[in-house]
Amino acid sequence: MISSTSRGGSMAPTNDALRTILPVAGWSEDRARTVEISRDTDPILPTPFRIGESGAAALGAVGLAASDLWELRTGRRQEIAVDTRQATASLRSTHYMKIDGAPVSTERNAVMGTYPAKDGRWSYLHCNFPNHRAAALSVLGVPEDREAVRQAVAKWDALALEEAIIAAKGAGGMVRTMEEWARHPQAAAIASLPLMEIVKIGPSTAPTS
Repeated sequence: MISSTSRGGSMAPTNDALRTILPVAGWSEDRARTVEISRDTDPILPTPFRIGESGAAALGAVGLAASDLWELRTGRRQEIAVDTRQATASLRSTHYMKIDGAPVSTERNAVMGTYPAKDGRWSYLHCNFPNHRAAALSVLGVPEDREAVRQAVAKWDALALEEAIIAAKGAGGMVRTMEEWARHPQAAAIASLPLMEIVKIGPSTAPTS
């Protein structure tokens, strides 16, 4: 996924997603030219979001950081190349994981998903974690059965159900358009945050060798 050598004509110098990361890390745009990212473009996965290109950019930034550390230790820099398709696969690595040669199940919980609500909107329930599942089922007052959940959600307005599940410390919400989300206070709160932060959580010492 991250290579220390160039891959020739199949690689592009960089991508726009990587350029958005560099200033946050305190790097100049010149650093982007030291990363080669394959010319594969989204959609690689069945989603409207540019998962592959964004993932490749993030891994390219990881490669830059690793190269900086290597240079501090050895005085030498490394070339960085990222294969976009392999980077995309790494974002869903559980789908390809095996234990003792056998595939590991990645099936979602049976009641997790999107349901029509009473007011014509849609509600999404995140139920893969036991505490989130318990919260949603408690609010809906039904057992862990998809049809029972569907009938229960249909009795709620989507926003009211969102607020009730959040109050129960669950996870889920009313499905929103991009425009609706942009007007939401949480969207504004996220937009005001940096792309990433480094927070020191305890004392540390530099390695001696």
